[in-house]
Amino acid sequence: MGPRARWTVIALCAAQFMLILDVVIINVAVPSIRRDLGLLDSRVQLTAAAYTVTFGSLLIVCGRAGDLLGRRRMLLGGLAVFVVASLVAGAAQSDWQLFAARGLQGVGAAMVSANALAAITASLAEGPERNWALGLWAGVGSAGAIAGQLVGGAVTQFLGWRWIFFINVPIGLAVVAALTLLVHDAPGKERPRMDLAGGLLLAGGLAAAILALTWLGEDGAGVRSLAAATAAAALLAAFAIVERRQPAPLLRFALLRLPGVRAANATLLLNAGALGATLFFLTLYLQVVLGYPPLAVGAAFAPITLLILLLSPRAAKLTGRFGVRSLLTTGLALLAAGALLLARLPSGGGYWTDVLPGMLLLAFGSGLAYAPTYIAASSGVPAQEQGAASGLVNSSQEVGAAVGLAALALVASGIGGSALVEGYRAGLVGAAAMFAVAAAIAVTIPRALGRAPVTEPPAQPVVEGEAVRR
Repeated sequence: MGPRARWTVIALCAAQFMLILDVVIINVAVPSIRRDLGLLDSRVQLTAAAYTVTFGSLLIVCGRAGDLLGRRRMLLGGLAVFVVASLVAGAAQSDWQLFAARGLQGVGAAMVSANALAAITASLAEGPERNWALGLWAGVGSAGAIAGQLVGGAVTQFLGWRWIFFINVPIGLAVVAALTLLVHDAPGKERPRMDLAGGLLLAGGLAAAILALTWLGEDGAGVRSLAAATAAAALLAAFAIVERRQPAPLLRFALLRLPGVRAANATLLLNAGALGATLFFLTLYLQVVLGYPPLAVGAAFAPITLLILLLSPRAAKLTGRFGVRSLLTTGLALLAAGALLLARLPSGGGYWTDVLPGMLLLAFGSGLAYAPTYIAASSGVPAQEQGAASGLVNSSQEVGAAVGLAALALVASGIGGSALVEGYRAGLVGAAAMFAVAAAIAVTIPRALGRAPVTEPPAQPVVEGEAVRR
């Protein structure tokens, strides 16, 4: 891999780190935002949901748009939308301004995330170079989700909550400058038209599903969660019908018949849900039970953030030697063991003896599992469909996180009741079970997948609509 291609991967991963950081960074700042803007408790959740709903629901649509319209256009346009929306969010003077800006941030994030991953998988042939790039991608994505606690606490405490949004502006502009130089569209070709009907149905269905799961986690099977779930089922069923009749579908269901794609999305759905819920319970345990302030909570997660960043590229390299199945199964088994160890948390425990050992197992498991997942998710996918495949795997992560948190929060509240720690333990046992099921699915992946690099060069070195200058 030449230096220009390497710097392109680093710039794309920096963009992904910023986008994932924004999912979590707001959590620590919620009390300050509520106080300054006078947010009602019923509207606090909308501040986070406005971003995750638009982000998660538009990933496949934006990935396919990149396949058809060109990745440079989608990447730079999405970054511009994200930067402007961050400025508006930081300057918001009312709740509706903040909600609208967060929703717009999600649109920009979906445009960037799906096409950044596709730019990597389509411009690098299957083998060591792609594996290294996907290892870095997996590492910064996982680390961003965890580092959000630390960054959010530090920025809110020392600069104020508005800077959790303003900080995106210089970072976003730097990434725009880098990608403007490094990424360009390939010469124009005749491309099929965008499936707008399918895009609207899929985006609406996923948005309704994420809302239903978010509300289910808040107040159980209430009227609004059931209504959203019904709408999601109807819209997604309509999407499936429309796509089967569409000559140029938004998402070819044949992609899911590829063993790597199918297993990667299934395991990531469970993995993201279990890990997100585990980190949620740990955050509550540190804050509510051990009495940690927000900045100390973020610092408590720092060791696993660093471990994941270090391990993910190494795991990607090992995938070429041992294959996807071995690394992914081992990583998921370590995650299950970590969740089970944490399920023994005592009411009067300590960080070093009761929390950190389980967190280290989570770090080793995540470091081993995520890179092989992304390698499998792009394995065997035609170059002109890498955007759709990238949007699909990113959607699995977002929807999985919503499913896992909603389901395990219900388990924790139903079993634990007023006994907080007992509820956390129940939720962590549920997370361990989800990791175990994911490991069982990973065993079905062909043993050779990811092990031997492709020796023949691809017919075209880049995806349709995208080129990376080397």
